[in-house]
Amino acid sequence: MHTRRIFRQIGVVVLGLGPALFAPGTFGQTLRQVTKFDLPGPGGKRFDYLTIDEDDHYLISAHLAAGRTYVIDLTTNQVVATVADTPGAEGVEYVPELRKFYTSNAHDNTIGVVDLKQMKVIKKLKTESKPDGSTYAAPFTSSMFRTSMGKPKPSST
Repeated sequence: MHTRRIFRQIGVVVLGLGPALFAPGTFGQTLRQVTKFDLPGPGGKRFDYLTIDEDDHYLISAHLAAGRTYVIDLTTNQVVATVADTPGAEGVEYVPELRKFYTSNAHDNTIGVVDLKQMKVIKKLKTESKPDGSTYAAPFTSSMFRTSMGKPKPSST
């Protein structure tokens, strides 16, 4: 029941954004490259999700095949941490209130909890099957939702 209420609230927010999404000029904008930098790790290995920690100006990048997650300082474009023990990291989600980010680790069926002060995995939450992504909706809930083959499931934070 709680999940239905959340999705209903999200639906209202999306519907409320409808006019803004289709306003004149919305689709005429183009992307512009602002910088370019190299990331470490084995060549030819796929990167997956990205998220931004706006508080610290970090870009958090999941390196799926390398089993690592990189924390990049966006003011210097330098890698400030390489977080190991994120095997098959596909999804990555930052939770500002907790100063942590979560990785969806497909290779060991876990959600990795990474503390930004320590820049390391501090806990792993077991999942039923291959976690693919996650999202955090602070205004609606204190839960993290992960997807596994397209089915949202709550995870404890």
